[in-house]
Amino acid sequence: MTISERSHSSEPYLTVVEGGNSRRRLALTNFPYTLGRARDCGLVLDQNGVSRLHARLDFEHEQVTVTDLGSTNGTYVNNQRIEAHKPRRLKSGDVINLGGECRLEFDDPAATATIPLVNLAIPGLVLEEGSAAVSIDGVYLDPPLSPGQFVLLHLLVERAGTVVTREEIRQTVWAEGEIVSDQTLDALVSRLRRRLEMADPTHEYITTRRGFGLIFMNKV
Repeated sequence: MTISERSHSSEPYLTVVEGGNSRRRLALTNFPYTLGRARDCGLVLDQNGVSRLHARLDFEHEQVTVTDLGSTNGTYVNNQRIEAHKPRRLKSGDVINLGGECRLEFDDPAATATIPLVNLAIPGLVLEEGSAAVSIDGVYLDPPLSPGQFVLLHLLVERAGTVVTREEIRQTVWAEGEIVSDQTLDALVSRLRRRLEMADPTHEYITTRRGFGLIFMNKV
């Protein structure tokens, strides 16, 4: 895949911070983009701790992701090892470490310029539709919310201050005709609550109105 609709100045890029040709800046215009010791990789790294095919960058839905390809020494994003063969979404400023041998910094100038925000009357939690990212007091939830959790939160944020019924949640989060038990719905709500509480234990963002549904309230 090629990024064809962006200007040259807004292309995402990697900067080699350590290992290889340090401070080298690499524009990411063609995907998939592979990293490793193999000669046909987009970025060839001759460090011993780097596998032949170590990791891969992809561009889907206006987002860049990194996937570890089963490397021996692992791929880390911001010092956290990512699971092999599971894409991890990248945001500007993320640092990728390949096997402890090479550090790369990711930047995407277009992301911060074009991401639309859900306008909330009260600051605190901010939901970014374009990147499916959520921040609280300027700190992003990491790892990001699951797709189901994000869709649920988006619905609640859009209706902030009003009750959202359980049936509305079913219709929005799950496919039409899909049978969703109360236990499944409650489990999704519980996981979302837990993620928000871990990020900010001082405020209850989602409350239950028994017999009616859920209500989202941002910080005062």
